[in-house]
Amino acid sequence: MSPIAIRLATQEDAPEVAALVRALDLYYAGPEVALPLEPTLAMVERSMREAEGTRYALASRDGQPVGLACFAVLRPGFRLSGLLFVKELFVDEQARGQAVGAGLMRWLADYARTHGLSRIDLTTEGTNMRAQAFYERLGGERMDKVFYRFNLSTDVLSED
Repeated sequence: MSPIAIRLATQEDAPEVAALVRALDLYYAGPEVALPLEPTLAMVERSMREAEGTRYALASRDGQPVGLACFAVLRPGFRLSGLLFVKELFVDEQARGQAVGAGLMRWLADYARTHGLSRIDLTTEGTNMRAQAFYERLGGERMDKVFYRFNLSTDVLSED
C-alpha cells in the first residue's frame, strides 16, 4: 500500500477539497441536506481567497484525495500560545481503517507545534462513539465542557 501524503491545501486544491467537503456532508447529513458540488466549491474557494482563518489539510494516496482536516488557528489561548481548532476531520469511505485519520491528526499536531500552538481542540457529536474512541486512542483528553450554538437563522442576538 502506498504511503499517505498530507499537506496544507492551496487554492489549486479547491476542487479536491470541495469534493471531500461534499462527501463529508453526504455522510453526515445525507443527500437531502448536502448541497451540490458547485456551491461547495464556491464556499471553499471563498474561504481560501479571503484567508478567513479556515485552513485545509489534504491527505492523498497515489495522487488521489482520501482525507481532509478543516481547521483554524485561534488566539489568544492558554498563556497566549493559541490553539488549533479542528472543525472537521473526514476520511473517504474507501480509505477508512488505513491510518489516514491518525496521519491527519499527527500532521495537525506537527503543524500546531511548528506554529507555537500549545493544543488541539475539537468537538464531536455525543452519539458518535467511533469518533470518540478514535480520539481517545490517540491520547485525546475528554473535557467536561458545555457547547453552545447560536442559530443565526432565527432572531437570536438580533438588535430588536
